Amino acid sequence: MCKKSHIKDSNARRRLEAKARYQNSVGLRRLAGGHVSLPRALLGVNCGQLRSLFSYLHRMLIGARGSKLLAITEPSTAGRPSGADGSELGSTIGLVLDLDPDLGWGLGEKEWDAARQACRGPLVRVQPGVWSLPASAGVRDDLLGFLIVRGLLCREVGLRERHMFELLGPGDVLPPPALGEGPRLGGPIGLTALRETLLVELGASFIRAAARWPVLMASWARRLEAQRQHLAIQGLIAHLPREEHRLLLMLWHLADRWGHVTPTGTVLPVPLTHDLLGHLTAARRSTVTIALSMVESAGAIRRLGDGSWLLTAAAEEMVDEIALPGNGTHAIGQSLMFRQRTADAGAETRALRAEAKQIRAHRRAQRNNPPPD
Repeated sequence: MCKKSHIKDSNARRRLEAKARYQNSVGLRRLAGGHVSLPRALLGVNCGQLRSLFSYLHRMLIGARGSKLLAITEPSTAGRPSGADGSELGSTIGLVLDLDPDLGWGLGEKEWDAARQACRGPLVRVQPGVWSLPASAGVRDDLLGFLIVRGLLCREVGLRERHMFELLGPGDVLPPPALGEGPRLGGPIGLTALRETLLVELGASFIRAAARWPVLMASWARRLEAQRQHLAIQGLIAHLPREEHRLLLMLWHLADRWGHVTPTGTVLPVPLTHDLLGHLTAARRSTVTIALSMVESAGAIRRLGDGSWLLTAAAEEMVDEIALPGNGTHAIGQSLMFRQRTADAGAETRALRAEAKQIRAHRRAQRNNPPPD
Protein backbone atom coordinates (compact mmCIF):
# COMPACT_ATOMS: atom_id res chain seq x y z
CA MET A 1 0.00 0.00 0.00
CA CYS A 2 2.80 2.40 0.87
CA LYS A 3 4.54 1.69 -2.40
CA LYS A 4 1.35 2.43 -4.37
CA SER A 5 0.85 5.67 -2.44
CA HIS A 6 4.43 6.72 -3.11
CA ILE A 7 4.00 6.10 -6.85
CA LYS A 8 0.73 8.02 -6.82
CA ASP A 9 2.34 10.99 -5.05
CA SER A 10 5.32 10.88 -7.41
CA ASN A 11 3.00 10.96 -10.39
CA ALA A 12 1.20 13.93 -8.86
CA ARG A 13 4.52 15.70 -8.42
CA ARG A 14 5.41 15.01 -12.06
CA ARG A 15 2.11 16.44 -13.25
CA LEU A 16 2.57 19.55 -11.13
CA GLU A 17 6.12 20.09 -12.39
CA ALA A 18 5.02 19.57 -16.00
CA LYS A 19 2.32 22.17 -15.49
CA ALA A 20 4.88 24.59 -14.05
CA ARG A 21 7.19 24.09 -17.00
CA TYR A 22 4.32 24.67 -19.39
CA GLN A 23 3.35 27.91 -17.68
CA ASN A 24 6.99 29.04 -17.61
CA SER A 25 7.24 28.52 -21.36
CA VAL A 26 4.30 30.76 -22.27
CA GLY A 27 3.56 34.45 -21.89
CA LEU A 28 6.16 36.85 -23.17
CA ARG A 29 7.83 34.70 -25.85
CA ARG A 30 7.48 36.97 -28.87
CA LEU A 31 11.21 37.14 -29.58
CA ALA A 32 11.31 33.34 -29.68
CA GLY A 33 8.25 33.15 -31.91
CA GLY A 34 5.65 32.00 -29.35
CA HIS A 35 2.22 33.56 -28.92
CA VAL A 36 0.46 32.38 -25.75
CA SER A 37 -0.88 34.30 -22.76
CA LEU A 38 -0.75 33.36 -19.10
CA PRO A 39 -4.08 32.58 -17.45
CA ARG A 40 -5.42 35.13 -15.02
CA ALA A 41 -5.05 32.63 -12.19
CA LEU A 42 -1.26 33.06 -12.42
CA LEU A 43 -1.18 36.85 -12.62
CA GLY A 44 1.65 38.19 -10.50
CA VAL A 45 3.37 34.80 -10.17
CA ASN A 46 6.83 34.53 -11.70
CA CYS A 47 8.76 31.42 -12.70
CA GLY A 48 10.80 31.21 -9.51
CA GLN A 49 7.66 31.39 -7.38
CA LEU A 50 6.08 28.59 -9.44
CA ARG A 51 9.08 26.33 -8.89
CA SER A 52 9.04 27.04 -5.16
CA LEU A 53 5.28 26.47 -4.98
CA PHE A 54 5.32 23.07 -6.66
CA SER A 55 8.43 21.97 -4.77
CA TYR A 56 6.64 22.89 -1.53
CA LEU A 57 3.49 21.01 -2.57
CA HIS A 58 5.57 17.96 -3.40
CA ARG A 59 7.26 18.01 -0.01
CA MET A 60 3.90 18.40 1.72
CA LEU A 61 2.45 15.43 -0.19
CA ILE A 62 5.42 13.24 0.67
CA GLY A 63 5.47 14.40 4.28
CA ALA A 64 1.76 13.71 4.71
CA ARG A 65 2.44 10.02 3.99
CA GLY A 66 5.01 9.78 6.75
CA SER A 67 7.99 9.57 4.41
CA LYS A 68 11.48 9.86 5.84
CA LEU A 69 12.45 12.47 3.21
CA LEU A 70 13.27 15.76 4.84
CA ALA A 71 12.13 19.11 3.48
CA ILE A 72 14.76 21.78 2.89
CA THR A 73 14.77 24.55 5.45
CA GLU A 74 16.37 27.94 5.17
CA PRO A 75 19.92 28.01 6.52
CA SER A 76 20.27 29.58 9.91
CA THR A 77 22.49 32.65 10.08
CA ALA A 78 23.17 32.41 13.80
CA GLY A 79 26.83 31.90 14.48
CA ARG A 80 27.63 31.50 10.78
CA PRO A 81 31.08 32.70 9.64
CA SER A 82 31.10 35.40 6.98
CA GLY A 83 33.51 35.91 4.09
CA ALA A 84 35.36 39.12 3.44
CA ASP A 85 33.06 39.79 0.45
CA GLY A 86 29.89 39.75 2.56
CA SER A 87 28.85 36.19 1.71
CA GLU A 88 28.08 33.66 4.40
CA LEU A 89 30.19 30.54 4.09
CA GLY A 90 28.31 27.42 3.09
CA SER A 91 28.16 25.28 6.23
CA THR A 92 24.51 24.26 5.69
CA ILE A 93 24.00 21.47 3.18
CA GLY A 94 21.03 21.64 0.84
CA LEU A 95 19.40 19.03 -1.37
CA VAL A 96 19.79 20.35 -4.90
CA LEU A 97 16.68 18.70 -6.33
CA ASP A 98 14.55 20.10 -3.51
CA LEU A 99 15.82 23.58 -4.27
CA ASP A 100 15.40 23.18 -8.05
CA PRO A 101 13.29 20.13 -9.05
CA ASP A 102 13.54 20.98 -12.76
CA LEU A 103 17.23 20.09 -12.67
CA GLY A 104 16.18 16.46 -12.26
CA TRP A 105 13.78 16.42 -15.18
CA GLY A 106 14.17 13.10 -16.96
CA LEU A 107 14.75 11.00 -13.86
CA GLY A 108 12.54 7.94 -13.52
CA GLU A 109 10.18 7.36 -10.63
CA LYS A 110 12.50 4.81 -9.05
CA GLU A 111 15.54 7.05 -9.47
CA TRP A 112 14.16 10.28 -8.04
CA ASP A 113 14.51 9.58 -4.33
CA ALA A 114 18.05 8.21 -4.64
CA ALA A 115 19.14 11.14 -6.83
CA ARG A 116 17.50 13.60 -4.46
CA GLN A 117 19.53 12.31 -1.53
CA ALA A 118 22.75 12.08 -3.57
CA CYS A 119 22.68 15.64 -4.98
CA ARG A 120 23.85 17.82 -2.11
CA GLY A 121 25.81 21.02 -1.85
CA PRO A 122 26.73 23.78 0.61
CA LEU A 123 24.40 26.76 0.62
CA VAL A 124 25.92 30.21 0.20
CA ARG A 125 24.01 33.36 1.11
CA VAL A 126 25.23 36.60 -0.49
CA GLN A 127 24.23 39.98 0.91
CA PRO A 128 23.50 42.88 -1.48
CA GLY A 129 26.70 44.40 -2.82
CA VAL A 130 29.86 43.42 -4.65
CA TRP A 131 30.66 39.72 -4.38
CA SER A 132 33.67 37.66 -5.42
CA LEU A 133 33.73 33.93 -5.92
CA PRO A 134 35.98 32.04 -3.48
CA ALA A 135 39.63 32.24 -4.53
CA SER A 136 39.82 28.45 -4.83
CA ALA A 137 36.80 28.17 -7.16
CA GLY A 138 38.84 28.53 -10.33
CA VAL A 139 41.35 25.78 -9.52
CA ARG A 140 39.02 23.17 -8.04
CA ASP A 141 38.54 20.02 -10.11
CA ASP A 142 35.38 19.07 -8.21
CA LEU A 143 33.31 22.21 -8.85
CA LEU A 144 30.90 22.72 -11.75
CA GLY A 145 29.61 26.03 -10.46
CA PHE A 146 26.83 27.50 -8.34
CA LEU A 147 23.09 27.22 -8.88
CA ILE A 148 21.12 30.34 -8.00
CA VAL A 149 18.15 29.45 -5.82
CA ARG A 150 16.85 32.90 -4.95
CA GLY A 151 17.84 36.49 -5.60
CA LEU A 152 19.46 38.36 -8.47
CA LEU A 153 23.09 38.75 -9.54
CA CYS A 154 24.62 41.16 -12.03
CA ARG A 155 27.58 39.73 -13.99
CA GLU A 156 29.51 42.38 -15.95
CA VAL A 157 32.68 43.18 -17.83
CA GLY A 158 33.94 46.63 -18.78
CA LEU A 159 35.90 48.22 -21.62
CA ARG A 160 36.90 51.85 -21.04
CA GLU A 161 33.71 53.60 -19.87
CA ARG A 162 31.29 51.03 -21.31
CA HIS A 163 29.98 47.91 -19.57
CA MET A 164 28.26 44.75 -20.74
CA PHE A 165 26.20 42.94 -18.14
CA GLU A 166 23.72 40.13 -17.74
CA LEU A 167 21.27 39.40 -14.97
CA LEU A 168 21.29 35.95 -13.34
CA GLY A 169 18.42 34.76 -11.21
CA PRO A 170 16.73 31.61 -9.89
CA GLY A 171 17.55 28.59 -12.01
CA ASP A 172 20.64 30.13 -13.61
CA VAL A 173 24.08 28.59 -13.24
CA LEU A 174 27.14 30.59 -12.26
CA PRO A 175 30.23 28.73 -13.55
CA PRO A 176 33.61 29.03 -11.83
CA PRO A 177 36.14 31.49 -13.31
CA ALA A 178 38.18 30.32 -16.27
CA LEU A 179 41.73 29.20 -15.69
CA GLY A 180 44.71 30.78 -17.43
CA GLU A 181 44.86 34.15 -19.09
CA GLY A 182 41.58 35.79 -19.97
CA PRO A 183 40.82 37.87 -23.06
CA ARG A 184 43.24 40.71 -23.74
CA LEU A 185 40.33 43.13 -24.09
CA GLY A 186 38.15 44.07 -21.16
CA GLY A 187 38.74 43.75 -17.46
CA PRO A 188 37.92 40.98 -15.00
CA ILE A 189 34.37 39.66 -14.60
CA GLY A 190 32.54 41.45 -11.79
CA LEU A 191 29.65 40.11 -9.71
CA THR A 192 27.17 42.18 -7.72
CA ALA A 193 24.18 40.93 -5.74
CA LEU A 194 21.23 43.24 -6.39
CA ARG A 195 19.32 41.68 -3.52
CA GLU A 196 19.98 38.96 -0.97
CA THR A 197 20.87 35.88 -3.01
CA LEU A 198 20.98 32.21 -2.09
CA LEU A 199 23.14 29.78 -4.09
CA VAL A 200 23.92 26.09 -3.81
CA GLU A 201 27.31 24.70 -4.77
CA LEU A 202 27.38 22.01 -7.45
CA GLY A 203 30.44 20.16 -6.28
CA ALA A 204 31.74 16.64 -5.87
CA SER A 205 28.44 15.08 -4.76
CA PHE A 206 26.62 16.51 -7.77
CA ILE A 207 29.40 15.32 -10.12
CA ARG A 208 29.21 11.80 -8.67
CA ALA A 209 25.42 11.84 -8.99
CA ALA A 210 25.68 13.05 -12.59
CA ALA A 211 27.99 10.13 -13.36
CA ARG A 212 25.26 7.79 -12.12
CA TRP A 213 22.35 9.76 -13.66
CA PRO A 214 23.62 11.56 -16.80
CA VAL A 215 20.35 13.47 -17.15
CA LEU A 216 21.58 15.74 -14.35
CA MET A 217 24.61 16.81 -16.38
CA ALA A 218 22.41 17.23 -19.46
CA SER A 219 20.10 19.54 -17.50
CA TRP A 220 23.08 21.54 -16.27
CA ALA A 221 24.41 21.91 -19.83
CA ARG A 222 20.98 23.03 -21.06
CA ARG A 223 20.90 25.72 -18.40
CA LEU A 224 24.23 27.10 -19.61
CA GLU A 225 23.10 27.01 -23.24
CA ALA A 226 19.86 28.82 -22.37
CA GLN A 227 21.86 31.55 -20.66
CA ARG A 228 24.10 31.87 -23.73
CA GLN A 229 21.03 32.21 -25.95
CA HIS A 230 19.54 34.92 -23.76
CA LEU A 231 22.84 36.81 -23.79
CA ALA A 232 23.08 36.42 -27.58
CA ILE A 233 19.61 37.93 -28.03
CA GLN A 234 20.59 40.75 -25.68
CA GLY A 235 23.62 41.49 -27.86
CA LEU A 236 21.56 41.21 -31.04
CA ILE A 237 19.06 43.78 -29.81
CA ALA A 238 21.93 46.26 -29.32
CA HIS A 239 22.64 46.00 -33.09
CA LEU A 240 19.27 47.45 -34.15
CA PRO A 241 19.66 50.86 -35.82
CA ARG A 242 16.97 52.83 -33.92
CA GLU A 243 17.41 53.45 -30.22
CA GLU A 244 13.69 53.44 -29.40
CA HIS A 245 13.46 49.96 -30.90
CA ARG A 246 16.47 48.77 -28.93
CA LEU A 247 15.03 50.09 -25.68
CA LEU A 248 11.60 48.54 -26.13
CA LEU A 249 12.93 45.14 -27.18
CA MET A 250 15.52 45.12 -24.39
CA LEU A 251 12.88 45.81 -21.75
CA TRP A 252 10.66 43.16 -23.34
CA HIS A 253 13.49 40.63 -23.40
CA LEU A 254 14.33 41.22 -19.73
CA ALA A 255 10.65 41.11 -18.76
CA ASP A 256 10.38 37.76 -20.54
CA ARG A 257 12.77 36.33 -17.93
CA TRP A 258 12.26 38.43 -14.81
CA GLY A 259 8.87 40.06 -15.22
CA HIS A 260 5.48 39.11 -13.83
CA VAL A 261 2.08 39.62 -15.42
CA THR A 262 -0.46 41.99 -13.90
CA PRO A 263 -3.92 43.10 -15.08
CA THR A 264 -2.38 46.31 -16.52
CA GLY A 265 0.59 44.68 -18.22
CA THR A 266 3.93 43.06 -17.48
CA VAL A 267 6.10 44.53 -14.71
CA LEU A 268 9.88 44.29 -14.89
CA PRO A 269 10.93 44.61 -11.21
CA VAL A 270 14.48 45.76 -11.96
CA PRO A 271 15.23 49.47 -11.32
CA LEU A 272 17.01 50.18 -14.61
CA THR A 273 18.04 53.83 -14.88
CA HIS A 274 18.62 55.72 -18.11
CA ASP A 275 22.36 55.20 -17.71
CA LEU A 276 22.01 51.43 -17.22
CA LEU A 277 19.69 51.18 -20.20
CA GLY A 278 22.35 53.02 -22.20
CA HIS A 279 24.88 50.31 -21.36
CA LEU A 280 22.40 47.63 -22.42
CA THR A 281 21.49 49.30 -25.73
CA ALA A 282 24.88 50.80 -26.67
CA ALA A 283 23.66 54.38 -26.39
CA ARG A 284 24.47 57.49 -24.39
CA ARG A 285 22.25 58.61 -21.56
CA SER A 286 20.89 61.63 -23.45
CA THR A 287 19.91 59.40 -26.39
CA VAL A 288 18.18 56.99 -24.03
CA THR A 289 16.17 59.80 -22.45
CA ILE A 290 14.89 60.98 -25.83
CA ALA A 291 14.08 57.46 -26.99
CA LEU A 292 12.28 56.60 -23.75
CA SER A 293 10.07 59.67 -24.07
CA MET A 294 9.09 58.51 -27.57
CA VAL A 295 8.21 55.00 -26.39
CA GLU A 296 6.35 56.32 -23.32
CA SER A 297 4.36 58.77 -25.45
CA ALA A 298 3.23 55.80 -27.55
CA GLY A 299 1.82 54.23 -24.37
CA ALA A 300 4.06 51.16 -24.57
CA ILE A 301 5.95 51.55 -21.28
CA ARG A 302 5.62 53.43 -18.01
CA ARG A 303 8.06 53.99 -15.16
CA LEU A 304 6.57 53.02 -11.81
CA GLY A 305 7.23 54.72 -8.52
CA ASP A 306 9.63 52.04 -7.24
CA GLY A 307 11.82 52.30 -10.35
CA SER A 308 10.41 49.22 -12.09
CA TRP A 309 9.00 49.29 -15.61
CA LEU A 310 5.50 48.45 -16.82
CA LEU A 311 5.06 47.14 -20.38
CA THR A 312 1.50 47.58 -21.60
CA ALA A 313 -0.51 45.88 -24.34
CA ALA A 314 0.70 48.56 -26.76
CA ALA A 315 4.24 47.32 -26.18
CA GLU A 316 3.22 43.86 -27.39
CA GLU A 317 1.90 45.28 -30.65
CA MET A 318 5.05 47.35 -31.20
CA VAL A 319 7.31 44.39 -30.45
CA ASP A 320 5.41 42.24 -32.95
CA GLU A 321 6.04 44.90 -35.61
CA ILE A 322 9.72 45.45 -34.76
CA ALA A 323 10.80 41.85 -34.15
CA LEU A 324 9.97 40.58 -37.62
CA PRO A 325 11.69 37.39 -38.79
CA GLY A 326 15.06 37.98 -40.43
CA ASN A 327 16.29 36.86 -43.82
CA GLY A 328 17.27 33.49 -42.40
CA THR A 329 18.76 32.00 -39.29
CA HIS A 330 21.90 30.98 -41.18
CA ALA A 331 22.51 34.15 -43.22
CA ILE A 332 25.79 35.05 -41.54
CA GLY A 333 26.99 31.46 -41.40
CA GLN A 334 26.33 30.94 -45.11
CA SER A 335 28.09 34.17 -45.99
CA LEU A 336 31.13 33.14 -43.95
CA MET A 337 31.03 29.68 -45.55
CA PHE A 338 31.14 31.14 -49.07
CA ARG A 339 33.95 33.48 -48.09
CA GLN A 340 35.86 30.55 -46.61
CA ARG A 341 35.32 28.52 -49.78
CA THR A 342 36.61 31.42 -51.85
CA ALA A 343 39.67 31.74 -49.62
CA ASP A 344 40.32 27.98 -49.82
CA ALA A 345 39.91 28.01 -53.59
CA GLY A 346 42.30 30.94 -53.83
CA ALA A 347 44.90 29.14 -51.75
CA GLU A 348 44.53 26.02 -53.92
CA THR A 349 44.88 28.12 -57.07
CA ARG A 350 48.03 29.77 -55.78
CA ALA A 351 49.49 26.35 -54.91
CA LEU A 352 48.74 25.03 -58.43
CA ARG A 353 50.29 28.11 -60.01
CA ALA A 354 53.43 27.71 -57.91
CA GLU A 355 53.65 24.04 -58.90
CA ALA A 356 53.19 24.91 -62.61
CA LYS A 357 55.89 27.56 -62.31
CA GLN A 358 58.32 25.01 -60.88
CA ILE A 359 57.53 22.56 -63.71
CA ARG A 360 58.15 25.22 -66.36
CA ALA A 361 61.41 26.22 -64.72
CA HIS A 362 62.53 22.58 -64.64
CA ARG A 363 61.72 22.10 -68.35
CA ARG A 364 63.61 25.29 -69.31
CA ALA A 365 66.61 24.05 -67.38
CA GLN A 366 66.46 20.74 -69.25
CA ARG A 367 66.32 22.50 -72.64
CA ASN A 368 69.18 24.86 -71.83
CA ASN A 369 71.31 22.07 -70.44
CA PRO A 370 70.58 18.94 -72.47
CA PRO A 371 72.07 15.75 -71.12
CA PRO A 372 75.32 14.62 -72.89
CA ASP A 373 75.03 11.91 -75.57
